[in-house]
Amino acid sequence: MPRSQWEPWLLYRKPLSGTVAENLRTWGTGGFRRISDTRPFGDVIKGPPARSRERSIAAHPSLKPQSFLRQVVRAALPLGAGTVLDPFAGSGSTLAAAQAVGYRSIGVERDQQYVEVARQAIPALSQLTVRTDTEVSLD
Repeated sequence: MPRSQWEPWLLYRKPLSGTVAENLRTWGTGGFRRISDTRPFGDVIKGPPARSRERSIAAHPSLKPQSFLRQVVRAALPLGAGTVLDPFAGSGSTLAAAQAVGYRSIGVERDQQYVEVARQAIPALSQLTVRTDTEVSLD
């Protein structure tokens, strides 16, 4: 499969119990955060490959751009509460995105080389100012 601009991601969660609103009240999750009242979270998030600035901070073969990851993190925890778990943390870019938007996160990585990369990259990546395709600045 060509990697340029196409990489499928899956989000797993328990089935809803009742309505989305009831799940939000009870569990703090249940639906994706809407970009605005008129624009729901889309099935596809457009995003170019990570920029050279990000690659110089976190050298990893499948580094995802912060502009993409911050949207995914914000959408996954629609009320801003909870913890992001990245079971394949790599260079820590998802953890950096969580930190950038103010969420707690836990990462698991078995390759010690990337654990060291992540330790240094997470603070630097989380401080980057990026823009999403919605033109909302995520400082």
